[in-house]
Amino acid sequence: MINNERFYIEKCKELLEAQLAWGDSANWQNQDFEELSELIFAKTKVSLSNSTLKRIWGKVKYDSSPNLATLNVLAQFIGFENWREFMKSGVVGRVEEPAIAYKPEPDLPTQYTPKKFNWGLVATVIILFTGALWAFQKKSDRLTYSNVSFTSTPVAKGLPNTVIFQYNAADSNADSVFIQQSWDPSKRYKVDKNKHEYTSTYYTPGYFQAKLILNNTIVKEHDLFIESDGWLGMIDKEPVPAYLFRHEIDKIDRNTPIEIDEKGFKNLGIDLNKEKLWSSIHKVSRKNTVSSEHFLMETEVKNTFSRGEGVCQYTRILLLGTEGVIIIPLSIKGCVGELQLNIHEKIVDGRTNDLSSFGVDFKDFIKVKCEVQNQKIRIWISDKLAYQGGFVSPVGKIVGTRIRFSGTGVVRAFNINEI
Repeated sequence: MINNERFYIEKCKELLEAQLAWGDSANWQNQDFEELSELIFAKTKVSLSNSTLKRIWGKVKYDSSPNLATLNVLAQFIGFENWREFMKSGVVGRVEEPAIAYKPEPDLPTQYTPKKFNWGLVATVIILFTGALWAFQKKSDRLTYSNVSFTSTPVAKGLPNTVIFQYNAADSNADSVFIQQSWDPSKRYKVDKNKHEYTSTYYTPGYFQAKLILNNTIVKEHDLFIESDGWLGMIDKEPVPAYLFRHEIDKIDRNTPIEIDEKGFKNLGIDLNKEKLWSSIHKVSRKNTVSSEHFLMETEVKNTFSRGEGVCQYTRILLLGTEGVIIIPLSIKGCVGELQLNIHEKIVDGRTNDLSSFGVDFKDFIKVKCEVQNQKIRIWISDKLAYQGGFVSPVGKIVGTRIRFSGTGVVRAFNINEI
């Protein structure tokens, strides 16, 4: 077996690409990595951000290797328990490994030659024994801890928002202590085991489960709301989004539409004809939550950018739950094969399912309605039933929404209530 982490990462990527069957990854665009991020979250309950995925696939220059938590998630996505099991599985033996050139056997000597002492064999035995002893010691060195605590306090309203984490992990034998902002392993930061405070900045509103990790074990986690303090508009730039506006209004109706237009991009020096970016309109509040087991959501949206790479006018309506997410996609009719409907753990892929009802004409506002009752979900697009199915795995409490546009867009109405 080849002991080369980069080799195994490349083989893992090959297997993942073969499962997806999306074609040559050299041609993947930002939208593909967004969809891959959502697929990984749906299957593993852990999400890798599209920026993390782009680094792994070499789309963004990054010299460091992925951390173990990220590699574990990739291995789980392709069907293994974790990264170690993937490396031990021998699966790389079924793909191309570097060939070993054939060397003919030397002719046998015609005269007796005294055998030389095989120092190489002795060295190999010593190395194997030392490795086995080390592995045994590591196995017996199990994690122990007591008096562990972990809390957090946001320091402001709105975004961005700094959160002060208070933690105590001194009474443990952990070699490393980490705080992870959310489900995203790329947002994991090493902290001093003997200290008790660490600050972290959140740039996007939402519901998060912050985690305290000793070595590679989650020992504490808690709910963390980063509220939007009204309706918030932003451009989804990396690593820090650009904030456009904040409206304190509680509800959007036809008399108070909220719009992200090209002027907002131009004021930031962004030319949408040259740079493909998404914009989003958010609202997250712990005070206005509804049960995902019986609710009605109604909204009216319009994507207003259709030039260049924005021709498909991709639009996504996300309902953010404490245990998952519902993502309702829209596009022009000619692009519905690239859509993906996400209903918590269930993914309905436009490549293998008819999502033609989610294809629309954005010349006018599109009415979208989503209803859940009696473990059934129904979605209407422009008053036409576009999807219905079982909903046996609720997403907890719905704490807010995120409406995303490829380019620019308008939300003219949004209401969600329990029924």
